[in-house]
Amino acid sequence: ATCVIHLSNGRVVTPHDGEFERLAGAAPTWGEGRIDEVRALASRLGATVLLKGSVTVVASPDGEVLIANHGSPALATAGTGDVLTGVIAAFLAMGLPPLEAAAFAATAHGAAALGGPRVGLVAGDLLDLLPRLLGDRSLLAAKSTRSGGNGGHK
Repeated sequence: ATCVIHLSNGRVVTPHDGEFERLAGAAPTWGEGRIDEVRALASRLGATVLLKGSVTVVASPDGEVLIANHGSPALATAGTGDVLTGVIAAFLAMGLPPLEAAAFAATAHGAAALGGPRVGLVAGDLLDLLPRLLGDRSLLAAKSTRSGGNGGHK
């Protein structure tokens, strides 16, 4: 399910492709068009949008984009999106801006999946793997790619 996290420092919406289609009125494409589509939805909703996928696109309402390229097909299982939402909420509660909170969470979430079992990953596995990764900010800084707002990536 699409999760909406709302704290005083902003909202984050975390759809997968099917949920994105319901929110935006059209399915997201792949490639550079995907970035523009996520950016447009974030602007329309007035919220940070994290479009989950093997490459996760995160856009703020002002058009800034971060890309987390640490996705894994193993994350396409029940409960893993809830874990992602919890990590985003934790980063927001720590005072990170929504764009960075969402991108850092997606990076840690994907890295944790890569450290889990090759077959049969479940959400509980991520709960065991995430604490080790969350202490390593160098991983988070190295795995997110930034694209400037308002025309930074077309």
